[in-house]
Amino acid sequence: MSTELEIALVLGTAFLWVTVTLTILSAIDRPERKARRQERRDIRTEKRRIEYRPVAAGPHAQGRNRRPRSRRLHPH
Repeated sequence: MSTELEIALVLGTAFLWVTVTLTILSAIDRPERKARRQERRDIRTEKRRIEYRPVAAGPHAQGRNRRPRSRRLHPH
């Protein structure tokens, strides 16, 4: 075998090995990345949720006995 052919064979084998290794590592990491993405998505949707305070119990909670607020206009 000539030297050029041996070098080409070694470089081709190294390239193939790197490609296969990266493919395997990527396939192993995929479920973990998917879980992390889902977790970040859940956190974002929690921040968008509006949290309501509970209504205070009592006679004023009905709103029937309250006077409507008069609005005052304040000049800027």
